[in-house]
Amino acid sequence: MSIEVRNLSHVYSLGTVFEHTAIDDINFDVGPRDFIGIIGHTGCGKSTLIQHLNGLLKPTKGTVVVNGKDINKDYPMKEIVKRVGIVFQYPEYQLFEETVYKDVAFGPKNIGFSEEEIEKTVRESIELVGLDFDEVKDQSPFDLSGGQKRRVAIAGVLAMKPQILILDEPASGLDPMGRSEILGYIHKLNKEVGICILLVSHNMDDVADYADKVMVFSKGKLVMYAPPKEVFADVNFLEGIGLTAPDGKKVLLALKERGIDVDTTLFRTKDAIEEILRVVGGKK
Repeated sequence: MSIEVRNLSHVYSLGTVFEHTAIDDINFDVGPRDFIGIIGHTGCGKSTLIQHLNGLLKPTKGTVVVNGKDINKDYPMKEIVKRVGIVFQYPEYQLFEETVYKDVAFGPKNIGFSEEEIEKTVRESIELVGLDFDEVKDQSPFDLSGGQKRRVAIAGVLAMKPQILILDEPASGLDPMGRSEILGYIHKLNKEVGICILLVSHNMDDVADYADKVMVFSKGKLVMYAPPKEVFADVNFLEGIGLTAPDGKKVLLALKERGIDVDTTLFRTKDAIEEILRVVGGKK
């Protein structure tokens, strides 16, 4: 399933003294099975953008086309939410049912899935995020760990069978292990299940490690849309719009400044570690 955004702008409080342009004349395409990272300084328009991609906000100008149809004209909201799922930051705060099963089943039930379909999709969704269905289905979601709650919340969106999944800081606030698990399952959804992923993150390492392409926003403008190798090649550009390079890239640049001959085109943590081991003789 593809997304085509054309000349998209959104102005808050239009015609008042509080008028503010949040996104300004944005254009991009996202293809089926893509994994897209979305980065930018706080207030640059990322959250406004993603709310347009499933009809939560209506454009001041421009169009959002999903699978060849304008979502603001050709899709009823019920159809949009089945195609494009959004997981907002700290989604576990939206858990409310007395059991994990009921929470994950809430969306499918309300869009008319049969009981048989609900049971099948709830089981599949819970297992897709790495939880044991029989172990957790009757538990209260509030008795789970923070990382497990996050996974249940994501399962609730997956149960709607979206073909596009948008996640706003899905690993925020988790410890390193929880962060790695959540992002690993998201990556699996993309590569093994074929769900198109758009990942909003302030963590450059997450984007560097998982994204196929990266959108860079600054002051409401899409200033770059390219593979991560190109985006993270120009550290001065990133710093100029309030961003940083991934940690691996920063370490390699620091070593280069000290006269150590390392490959500073690398940007992923894993690749940086391998490069350092190569240089110090720890790996042949």
